[in-house]
Amino acid sequence: MNEKTPITLLLAIISVTGLTGCGARHTGGERAASTVSGVRVEAIHLQTIPETYEAVGTVRSGTTSVLGAQISGTVQEIRVKPGDRVRRGQILARLDDRTPRAQLAGANAGVEEVKYGVVETDHALQAATAESKLAEDTYHRYQKLFERNSVTRQEFEGAETRFRSASANRAALEAKKKEMEARGQQAQSQQESARTFFSYSTIVSPTDGVVTAKSVDVGSLVMPGTPILSVEDTGHYRLEASVPQNLLDKIHLGQESAVSTESGPFTGKVVEIVPAADPDTRTFVVKIALPPKCSCHSGEYGKAEFPVGEQKALTVPRTALVERGQLQGVFVVNSEGVAEYRLVTTGKSFGEQVEILSGLSDGERVATSNLDRLTDGARVVTQ
Repeated sequence: MNEKTPITLLLAIISVTGLTGCGARHTGGERAASTVSGVRVEAIHLQTIPETYEAVGTVRSGTTSVLGAQISGTVQEIRVKPGDRVRRGQILARLDDRTPRAQLAGANAGVEEVKYGVVETDHALQAATAESKLAEDTYHRYQKLFERNSVTRQEFEGAETRFRSASANRAALEAKKKEMEARGQQAQSQQESARTFFSYSTIVSPTDGVVTAKSVDVGSLVMPGTPILSVEDTGHYRLEASVPQNLLDKIHLGQESAVSTESGPFTGKVVEIVPAADPDTRTFVVKIALPPKCSCHSGEYGKAEFPVGEQKALTVPRTALVERGQLQGVFVVNSEGVAEYRLVTTGKSFGEQVEILSGLSDGERVATSNLDRLTDGARVVTQ
């Protein structure tokens, strides 16, 4: 015991000395709290804000055209590929046109043939009309002469016969002219039909847009109805969002909606509400027209907000938020003018105001300026 006592006392003295030294260093390291002046402080309170429903959906083109073959034939040429931008009326592909070209040539020849026939008949009718007029005048003159016994009955009957023959010939030519005119209309209809049939050998774009699919290759044999290309209109996109049935009565045609897609935020307008529900999700599709030339793409994810009522919520100015990494907080100024950094959970934005879901209470005050100079525990001198 006597040998261990000096060692024990030595260790005790060293421990006390170490604690005293540590205490001295801590006291010397304390600094007085900083003071930040010119800080704007705003008290927050519950406010009435619009309650919205966020519907999610997919961006789609307002018009997607599937260009298919309308005649049988072999694909001779395809001038575009998926991703190419095209113009309305631009030739995109061609089919073998030998058969429709021959039919069109035959129809054109038929029209020309009837046209010449009509001209010939018209000339003959003019001659027959003149002859009939002359025969009629002669008949009436012979009739008067016969009444005065100046011509024989045989001469009178001969004039009458020539008059009747000329009249019949004129009537026949008039009927033939009508027949030729009818044949002309028929030939023109056949020509128009052949021209339309021939046009089916050329595939053109129905709108300004972009090619989204190519279904066949050059050399493929296609039948009527076979898809060849797909083109979507890039000037009119819509967000097709799903909305539950209990909120459907709060949405109407022409209503504006705040839309957010991968291409950015937009203001859209409701243009269609599909009256049938999706049997899998039990929701209704609401189609929202996006601004022209919005640089959107089919298949993009999008969200649309619809007002469905009002609610009470705490909001702070956007200028009061301080981001530290992935966290957000505000400097709360207590009644003694001391700032305290407090983490908060934010919700939706309403212009320059941001909803606070947790971390603050009604009536507390937050700093909205000089946030870069504030620290936890700093004294605040307001403006």
